[in-house]
Amino acid sequence: MMSLSLKGRFLFTFFIVQYDPIWGGSIQAIIFDYVTFSQLDKHLSFPSLISFQIGFSITSASMDAMDSNLKGMAVVIMGVCGSGKSTIGNMLAKVLNCSFLDADDFHPESNKDKMKRGIALSDKDRIPWLETLRNALREHLLSNNAVVLGCSALQKNYREILRSADPNYEHGSFESMVKFVLLDARAEVIAARLEKRAAEGNHFMPPNLLQSQLDSLQLDPSEGILKVDATQSPDDTVNGIQALIF
Repeated sequence: MMSLSLKGRFLFTFFIVQYDPIWGGSIQAIIFDYVTFSQLDKHLSFPSLISFQIGFSITSASMDAMDSNLKGMAVVIMGVCGSGKSTIGNMLAKVLNCSFLDADDFHPESNKDKMKRGIALSDKDRIPWLETLRNALREHLLSNNAVVLGCSALQKNYREILRSADPNYEHGSFESMVKFVLLDARAEVIAARLEKRAAEGNHFMPPNLLQSQLDSLQLDPSEGILKVDATQSPDDTVNGIQALIF
């Protein structure tokens, strides 16, 4: 058994090889995925070493291109409460090897207290919060770093505030380094999730605020918001987002 002691995270190519006694090995499929070399080190043996070397050389250019696309990009995972923003946002950030910001962590206690009491936030409550989020995103963009934000961003004017984290953004153009992905799911699916979350005491947002969020959701096709089915498994949802972005 030969193993490699490697560190880092790369877009890795797995070769599925079928051995034929006459023709030898033939590549039947190539599967791209993200793996950490700490995981790879546990399983990489001598027979697969040649495939690893070939795969690494082929995909290094792909990884460089993806890194280039990610630099200075903010991905906002948006949707109503219970759509899975924190779960999916965290997973996506790990895959992209970048920071994840949860918008709920930026709410002042006064906002959280209102929501706990089942009172929907007004624009007076939301605008300062959104401006704080915009400033946090801008710090990452100015440092040329990628970042993922989980935020409801339900209304068009809210998204405009977040888009302006891009210092070069022209209001109303929708051309920004801040991209939006909507986690889309039926109301009854999200209601069931919220009931479960409330029973477990895992969040300050009560289920009875769902309808107010659904009523507030504004989608303008001209904005180019990406949409992914949030009723899939979390892994499939994250894979779907990657396919949309890249």
